[in-house]
Amino acid sequence: MSSIEQRLTVALERIERLEEAEVARNHLHAYAETLDDPTPEAVADLFTEDGVLVVPSGTFEGRAGITEFYRSRLSPEDGEKRHFLVNLRTRHLEPGLVEVASYFIYTGREDTRSALGWGTYLDRIRVVDGAARFERKQIVPHVHTDLVAGWPRS
Repeated sequence: MSSIEQRLTVALERIERLEEAEVARNHLHAYAETLDDPTPEAVADLFTEDGVLVVPSGTFEGRAGITEFYRSRLSPEDGEKRHFLVNLRTRHLEPGLVEVASYFIYTGREDTRSALGWGTYLDRIRVVDGAARFERKQIVPHVHTDLVAGWPRS
């Protein structure tokens, strides 16, 4: 292989990694958007069939387990929420697999209070033919409060 062919091969591999990272980043946007008007099934559809969700209360495997987790956490009484993702860092793990670490913030309006919270996500996202799905999602909440209680240190 000539020097030019080697350089072209390396450049094409870099482009593929960058494209996969961008598809993974966009998938987190789809997740936040889905959580703004969620159904448990719609959230679970963002995972691979054998996807894993890790939260402080446990580990949920497969779309059925993930659907049940979100069914237990989402209700019409939750009011209107908006989710925001910030400080995304991507790392290409292997062809078709990207890790994305990020911070999340959410706000919420309920009938009698306003909610606010934040934490971190650590995601492994599988990219196949330009489509992304969570292979593994870890959610670590740091704060969940309302504006009356605030978020004092103690």
